[in-house]
Order: sequence, then C-alpha cells, then structure tokens
Amino acid sequence: MSIWDQPADRHEHPADRHGVPAAESCPEAPAASTLPLPTPQVVVFDLDYTLLRPSDQFEAEGYVRAGARFGLSLDPARWPLAERAAYKAVAARREQTGLVHDDHLLRVIARSIIEGLGGGPAGPVELTTRAIIEAWSDAQNFGLYDDVLPCLDTLRAAGLRMALLSNALGHGVEEIVAHFTLDDYMAAAVSSLETGAVKPAPRMFSALFGLLGISPADAVMVGDSMEDDVDGALACGCPAILLDRSGRRRDLAVPRIESLAELPAALGL
Repeated sequence: MSIWDQPADRHEHPADRHGVPAAESCPEAPAASTLPLPTPQVVVFDLDYTLLRPSDQFEAEGYVRAGARFGLSLDPARWPLAERAAYKAVAARREQTGLVHDDHLLRVIARSIIEGLGGGPAGPVELTTRAIIEAWSDAQNFGLYDDVLPCLDTLRAAGLRMALLSNALGHGVEEIVAHFTLDDYMAAAVSSLETGAVKPAPRMFSALFGLLGISPADAVMVGDSMEDDVDGALACGCPAILLDRSGRRRDLAVPRIESLAELPAALGL
C-alpha cells in the first residue's frame, strides 16, 4: 500500500489549501460515481502504485533488512503506524512547500518510516535513509503489475491513446518508460520534474492535455491516489477512476476499480 492512499484529514481540494494561482485553475468536472464512463480519446495513467509495483524493499521487511545492514533493529509490526507517520510528514511538507516538485520528499518519507519502525541512533538512521533513497532510484527494484500489459494491449487494440502523468519521485519517467519498454504504448508523458508542479496542481494536467492536443473532457485519469489523481483531474474537468488495489476505499462515491483488468469495461469497451 502506498502512503498516498491514506485518507486526508481535511476534505477541501488541496489546490485551494496550497494557494495555486487562479491562472492555473480549470473548469471542474462533475464527479460521476457510476461506471462505465464514456469512452475517452486518451487514458492517462499515474505511474507508481498504478502501473509500477515497487519491490518489497519498500515494505516493512525491506526496511528491516536495510536497517539491519547499519545496526538498526526495526520492528515490522509497527508498519501501519509508520505509514501513517509518513503520510502526516508528507502533508506537513506540502503545507510548507505547496504543490511544487520537491526532491527532498523521498527523504521525508523514508526517514519517517524508519523512525516509525523504531528508529535508532542518528548515524544508522541516516545511512538507512540513504540506502532506501538509492534503492528507489533504481528501476531494477520495480516491476509492472501483472494486469498492466494485458490492459494496455486491450486499450491499444481499441484505438485509444495512452499517456503518463507522474509526480516523479526519485526516478525519471523517461528511464522507467525505457526500462519497461512502455514507449510503444504511451503517446506522451509529463512529470513533475518537467513542470515544476506536482499533482493535483492544475499545471500538471494542463501541460499533458496541451501536449496531446485535447480538452480535459476527452481524457480519463486513472490512478491510486484520491487526492492527487482523482481530485486533481476532476478539478481540471477531466473524468477520473480510482485504482483501489487494496480494496480499502469502497466507501468512496467515485468511479473505482480494484484491478486494471476491470478498466476496459469501466471505459465502455
């Protein structure tokens, strides 16, 4: 589970909270809660935890192994607490920085999780943090979910274009696309590293739609984050589907699937 899945403490749109300039705003789409949605021209995918599955290096046991290399005795049973601590740390960091690309955010996440798992002396904690950051930057520590390529093949066969929209954190989108040979599927890709903003900032979405030459209503956003992917897309007039792989967000009245195997039918194919 990604820390981005955690429910937010407040329910206003984060673009309001972080003072995104009005010039970057765009018309809000009605939040339809039923599937299928009208078939779009373009399907826009988030990357991490949507298409890209991090290895167990970034789960409880992986942190325990990394910590043990530097003398830390981290407790995997504390993982739920550590995840919540990381979410709160990310929210606090965003309050400070706003919706801008932040290379420091990965360090905030890694260190919060290490401390949440029990922490230890400053030196070993710092070395473990660096090891996690280095591992996250290596495409070898990731894989595609099993449902990704069958889904992409189905959408391509149906004549739909596809694109990526990612808050690039620790690894470049171009590197990931090349490593997993996704360039055969994707018509375009935009990352926060390029725009200087992060989802849910309207600038991220408008940059991609401009590159594709479409209006927001001609696309559907698919991602694992309610705040960044779904709320961000809807605020820009783009329909969206939440990919709830864990099945933990069944209470939400938004279009929702639990596997990309469900996506073609959710798009009326």
